[in-house]
Amino acid sequence: MHVTDGHLPFPYGREITGYEIPDLAGTLAKAKAAGASILAGPYAADHRNALSCNPGGYIAEIHDTQK
Repeated sequence: MHVTDGHLPFPYGREITGYEIPDLAGTLAKAKAAGASILAGPYAADHRNALSCNPGGYIAEIHDTQK
């Protein structure tokens, strides 16, 4: 098992996990209210996406189920 301490070598940056949710705007509002930062987005790609970071430093990609 290789422990990266939350960082991967260039060009990958930090490890992130993605979550598909039905309501991006509502989820981002709840995340902000809980103290999360929105690092990027929302923006359109294959879906509407955003990157968030919780107060503990956990980074997650969030995208909605609608294209």
